[in-house]
Amino acid sequence: MTTSNNESSRKLTANVKAAGCAAKISSIELKQVLSSIPRTQCPELLTSLDNFEDAAVYKITEDIAIIETVDFFPPVVDDPFLFGRIAAVNALSDIYAMGGKPVIALNVLCFPTCDYPLSVVEEILKGGQAACAEAGVTVAGGHSIQGPEPVFGLSVTGIINPKSVLTNGGAKDGDVLLLTKPLGTGVMLLGLKGSALSDLEHKQLLDSLTLLNKRALEIAKKYNVNAATDITGFGLIGHTTEMALASGLAAYLYIDDLPFFPGAIALASQGFVPAGAYGNRKTFSSYVINLEDIDVALQDLLFDPQTSGGLMFSLQEEPAMRLLAELSAAGLTASIIGGFVKGKAGQIEVKK
Repeated sequence: MTTSNNESSRKLTANVKAAGCAAKISSIELKQVLSSIPRTQCPELLTSLDNFEDAAVYKITEDIAIIETVDFFPPVVDDPFLFGRIAAVNALSDIYAMGGKPVIALNVLCFPTCDYPLSVVEEILKGGQAACAEAGVTVAGGHSIQGPEPVFGLSVTGIINPKSVLTNGGAKDGDVLLLTKPLGTGVMLLGLKGSALSDLEHKQLLDSLTLLNKRALEIAKKYNVNAATDITGFGLIGHTTEMALASGLAAYLYIDDLPFFPGAIALASQGFVPAGAYGNRKTFSSYVINLEDIDVALQDLLFDPQTSGGLMFSLQEEPAMRLLAELSAAGLTASIIGGFVKGKAGQIEVKK
């Protein structure tokens, strides 16, 4: 993993109010705003604002559709190259979550050029371009403005066969949920900012944040995946709730099977919990039953806003077990964490 050489001298996170996907507007506020926005009536548009899909899909021909997404956020680390790479990996993930192949991207940059040397901007862009190059994506330009704190991300276009689109609304009764990547990035990033991580925990966190979801999708496409999303700013509970609502099903999660980063539970117990977790709790806790039966630190981690999180696939148990084995054989984190059943749409039962 490449980084720039002067991370410690560039405190990109020093004055950031919320880092990474923790800076997202809350789901409650977003739904309130979007409720008054007229819906586009277009037969070629294969996705809807109502289900909070990861990206928009527009049908061009019977065999070709384009996937459009844009994602950006304030710094999660002080190293500008790493920040650029993480932001790009996070943005590209939306295309993978829809089952697509990203092909072209534009940089989206807000930066206080009076506060940092321009070399910092160069490193951010280089980090983003490095992630795109690894993904086989062409960076074709972008747009930049002045602002009070650094913000970086990408607008990404992908391609897919319209018949192969994965949405968050296709889960079936009896499906299990398979998650790639560990959970707890919001807590871990706060711990990193507070110098509370060991060297190993630091490495494990950065390895996950900078890992493309490309290979996980390539493997998953061999199996009969019914629905997919990526776990980002609304946390595991938020994105599971959205999938359950969109699919008209109830869900369950096994708390003991959730793949938290080593050290995440201890950090949450010490109070390293981002504000976004409390916003997610306010929005989504009413959908969860048995929440009070688990430790408070684990509750906080369920609502923890994730940055550059993993993909979550919904599929029947037999192919899920084969997918789990192949992902693990490829050296990727993979865990079966729950599933879907008939019941009240959106309800989530947390089981031990």
